[in-house]
Amino acid sequence: MHSSLFFKLFPPPKFMVMKHAGLDISDDAIRCIEYSGHTSNFRISKYSVLDLPSGVIEGGEIKNELALTENLAKIDKDLSLNYVKVSVPEEKSYLFQTDVSGTDPIANAQNIEFKLEENVPLALAEAVFYFDLLPMSVTGGKLKASVSVVPKAYIEKIITLLRAAGLSPIAFEVVPKSIARAVLPQTLSDSVMVVHIMNKKTGVYIVSGGVVCFTSTVSWGDSESPGVTIKTLLDELIRINSYWTSHHSESSKLGQTILVGRNSTKYESVIGECLAAENLIVSEGNIWTNAFSLDSYIPPIVKEQSLEYAVSAGLAMDL
Repeated sequence: MHSSLFFKLFPPPKFMVMKHAGLDISDDAIRCIEYSGHTSNFRISKYSVLDLPSGVIEGGEIKNELALTENLAKIDKDLSLNYVKVSVPEEKSYLFQTDVSGTDPIANAQNIEFKLEENVPLALAEAVFYFDLLPMSVTGGKLKASVSVVPKAYIEKIITLLRAAGLSPIAFEVVPKSIARAVLPQTLSDSVMVVHIMNKKTGVYIVSGGVVCFTSTVSWGDSESPGVTIKTLLDELIRINSYWTSHHSESSKLGQTILVGRNSTKYESVIGECLAAENLIVSEGNIWTNAFSLDSYIPPIVKEQSLEYAVSAGLAMDL
């Protein structure tokens, strides 16, 4: 692994993090949040959402580079941004688990390098990756890592477009990890299902001890495609829960499902009714969980709208 490239493209150590905004680039919009203050006592200093024209990005694939650059420049002009930490869509990342020999990060990175091409359709020279050690409750006591891999060519393209728009990227992060940082308490060790509703798709993630262990993308979203109903999502949620339960111990069993994303509020009831039979409690996420207490600060973004900012809120944090 080329360490200099690694730290440019994925989150650097905490002491190296610069003040930055969280920039979520999705198929339908660009969303941005920047905090002032300090961890657990942040205040929202900048925020914005800019809808993207249809066809600019489809399924994570950039179809119109000029239009994306122009819209990035517009949000930069509106907010006067500088450094940004940027999302990587699920479609552009691969997730796999692998055995590691210890807890030393350098040794583990080298070990993962040797196994990379066995697990993803990319050569080592074409990939960048980031990993977290999985909780022992999930692995059955074995040392394993959860590895996220992204094509280097995709990252380099995004860097070029961001810089053309006047923005300076300091790091990139896969969407599920950003959401987990925003909505899940840092002390939570349980396994949780996170449902991220978007315009034409929904991401389903399992997070345990803050580590993303599983991801799936369902072809149903708030703006339903012809012939695709919410039953598609409900069936997938049941299937994922059954899979997780059958492959993991009682100690890592799923107990709750957290909803974030587009119009999550209106789907809480129907998803809750479906998963009640699976003994899963369903609730809306609080994307400010690790940013600030709502008892001491009322953010300028109302609750229903805030759920769409889950990715950018997580990216904006320096945890």
